[in-house]
Amino acid sequence: MEFNNAPVTLCEVSWEVCNKVGGIYSVVSSKALKTRDIFADRYYVLGPLLQKNLGFEETDEPVWEKIRPILQEKQINAKLGRWDIPGKPRAVLVDFAKRYDSNQLLYDLWKSFGIDSLSGGWDYIEPVMFSTLCGEVIGIINNARVVPQNGRAVALFHEWMCGAGLLWLKKNHPDIGTVFTTHATMLGRAMAGSGSDIYATLRSINPATEAASHNITAKWSMESTSAREADAFTTVSDITGEESAVFLGRQPSVITTNGLDMRVIPDYSEVRDTANQNRARVLEVCRRFLHGNLPPDPKIIAISGRYEYRNKGVDIFLEALARANINLSGSHDTYILALCLVMGGHTGINEDAISGNTLASDNGQPFL
Repeated sequence: MEFNNAPVTLCEVSWEVCNKVGGIYSVVSSKALKTRDIFADRYYVLGPLLQKNLGFEETDEPVWEKIRPILQEKQINAKLGRWDIPGKPRAVLVDFAKRYDSNQLLYDLWKSFGIDSLSGGWDYIEPVMFSTLCGEVIGIINNARVVPQNGRAVALFHEWMCGAGLLWLKKNHPDIGTVFTTHATMLGRAMAGSGSDIYATLRSINPATEAASHNITAKWSMESTSAREADAFTTVSDITGEESAVFLGRQPSVITTNGLDMRVIPDYSEVRDTANQNRARVLEVCRRFLHGNLPPDPKIIAISGRYEYRNKGVDIFLEALARANINLSGSHDTYILALCLVMGGHTGINEDAISGNTLASDNGQPFL
């Protein structure tokens, strides 16, 4: 078989498939249409099966007829369907919670790849189980759909949370090509978040020592091993590539710069009805949250992302607001409504906060 002429199937693994958590959701979902342009229906996305997976539609397509019986035979609980986003890629959501003895799984990773999982808590163990099961499912897709068609399979794994699946394929299915992508190194995120200027002292940093001091040895070990073991390693920027060379021990094979497929971005420039309706909804929620009326026609600006005060620029955002407040102090016709859409300690909706009831405020008075 000529490799260059073989049809290629791409399987893409992310914790954020049908699970909106952070920026990788936007990366994967916004490029799905372009990816399907290239791979057509030889493109699968794999994510975690949760109590609620927004945008997932279970389907009964012929493609699943050969895969579903094998999953059942191996006692793998998974839902098969489509992700309802532009491109509507085939999606597999895996139930990993009771699949493995986690201690045995972590021992196998140590024995096979030298990964130090001793300090890993549940936020480490859970992704390891998830991605390992994704690796198993990709092996099944390869055997059931790819090999019979004389094709080749490539599996793409995002971030350290999916690294164990890549390593499972490396050990059990070396015929499947593997790609590991980091969007920001775990160690770089931890050090920058604590106030370190990592780029000023990059070449003098000892990764193992710093990972231990920030209590992320297990995650760093998984990430660095995945980067080194992958057939191809990518990052999303040159500066992250420089960081990875030091922290993960490998230069990226290629820089896959993030971009936007404008076909999936709604154009509200001419027909403004939907945009105006959404703006009105935002203003109403804010009015109820602030327990009072808003100034007329405010300009809305927002920041969102992980709850990382420095890494995500929340500090710069607040400083810019403070300066704008000074500059606009004499203005009576310009008002800014600033939204900091950063989730932290989320335990559900606080009904009092959005009730609009002024008695729900601390002193019984409206905020405005």
